[in-house]
Amino acid sequence: MAVRPKATLRLGRDGEPGVLELERPLAASLSPGQPLVAHFHSPEGVVLLREPAALGGFFAGSLRSLSVEEVLGHVHSGIRSGQLILQNGPVQRTVTFRDGQPTFAVSSVHHERLGSVVVQLGLVTPEQLHHALGKVSPSLRIGAVLTREGFLSEANLYSAMTYLVREVMLNLFEMSEGSFLFIEGRPPPGDSVKLQERTRDLILQGLKRGEAVARLRRRFPDDLTVVAGSESPPPGEEALFAQASAGSVLGVLRSFWEGSLFSFLTWVDERLRDGSLVIQQKSAVPPVAPVPLVPRRPSGSFAVVPPPVVAPLGPEERFNALLAQIHTAIRLAGANPNLLQGFLESPQPGLETAYEGVKLGPDGRLDVERIRQNVSSGGEALARAMTLEALDAFVSYALFSARNVLPGEMSERLYRGYRDLQEGLS
Repeated sequence: MAVRPKATLRLGRDGEPGVLELERPLAASLSPGQPLVAHFHSPEGVVLLREPAALGGFFAGSLRSLSVEEVLGHVHSGIRSGQLILQNGPVQRTVTFRDGQPTFAVSSVHHERLGSVVVQLGLVTPEQLHHALGKVSPSLRIGAVLTREGFLSEANLYSAMTYLVREVMLNLFEMSEGSFLFIEGRPPPGDSVKLQERTRDLILQGLKRGEAVARLRRRFPDDLTVVAGSESPPPGEEALFAQASAGSVLGVLRSFWEGSLFSFLTWVDERLRDGSLVIQQKSAVPPVAPVPLVPRRPSGSFAVVPPPVVAPLGPEERFNALLAQIHTAIRLAGANPNLLQGFLESPQPGLETAYEGVKLGPDGRLDVERIRQNVSSGGEALARAMTLEALDAFVSYALFSARNVLPGEMSERLYRGYRDLQEGLS
C-alpha cells in the first residue's frame, strides 16, 4: 500500500499563528496565499476546502467505506448539483452534476481526455490532433482549436463530449481504492452536455462493468505472462503484439493500451480465445505442501492422508456463515435465537420485496436463492448487488440484537468478523 503524504500542525507560541506543514505531494496542487476554509471534526481531523460563495455543503470519504455506486446513489437520489471528485494516486476524475444528472467530466487519465477521444472515435487524425495541440493556450482549449481549424464540426465535438462524459462515469466503477469529495453548489460555468441515458441506467451499467472488471482481473492478473501466438495480429494491433512477441506481463502490456481497464481486459480475453495471444506457462515447479501422516490401526504404521480441498466461500455464503455464528452464540447465551425473526416479519423500508417469504433456518442461515429470486427483475448484476445489500442489512440487525444478550467480548468478536467481511467485499 502506498504511503500517504502527511500534514503536520505546528502551534505558534506567544500569540503567533499556527502553521499547517504539508508534504510536497499535498502542497503541489495548492496555490500559496489562496485561503482555504477549515471544517473541523473534533481532534480526529479537519477538512480543508477552497470554498466558493455558492457552496451548499460537501461530503467526503474513502472508497473503502463507501463504494462508487453508493456515492453516486447519494448524488442521484438527493437530486444534487455540484462536483464529484474521485482520486486514487495520480488518477483523478471529476464529474459535474446538475439536479442529479451528469453534465460534464474531466479526467487525468490520458485516454479520457478530449484529444484522445476524438482520435479514438476516428473524428480527427493523430496528425491533426498534434497540429491542434500546438495552438492550445489557457484561453483556447483543444475543442475550440479543432473546430476553428476545420478539423472537427460542432456536432461531432458535442458527440465526442457526450461520449467522454459517459465513459468517465462508467470508468468510475473501476475504482475500488482512493477517496471521494462531493462539493455541493451551483455547477461552475462552462461546458454542459445532456446524456441520453438516465443516471440510474448509467449506474446499473457501471455496476455491470465493475463486476466484469473484477471478474476479468481475477482471471488475468497483472503478473500473468502472455506471448504472441501463431495467429496474425488484427490490423492496428501490430505494436501491441510486438511487445508480446517475446513474452510480456499484462501489467506492462497495459501501459501500451489506449483505453480503459475494462476494454483492455476484454481485449486480452478475446485474443486468448482466438489464439492471437497465448498464456506463457511458468517453468518453475511449485513447492509441494507436506502431507500429514496419521497412525494406521491396529499395527501402528502410518498412512498418508491427503489434505481436504476447501473451496473459497462466496460473499453470500460468508454472510450466512456469520449469521450461523450469531445464531449459535445467542443460543449458547441462553437467549431465544428466534428474536432475529422479527426483522423478516417487519423488514426495513425498501427491503420488503427482498425478504418476502424468507424464513430463518434452524441454524440461523437465510435462503439466499429465494432472496435472489425476489430481486431478480433488474438483471443479474443488480440482483446480486441487492441480494448482498439485503444480507448486509440483516447481519447488521442481528449483531445489534445480539449485543443485548451476549457477553461484551463475544459481541465484539462477532463485530470484528463483520468488519472483516465488509472489508473483504470492498
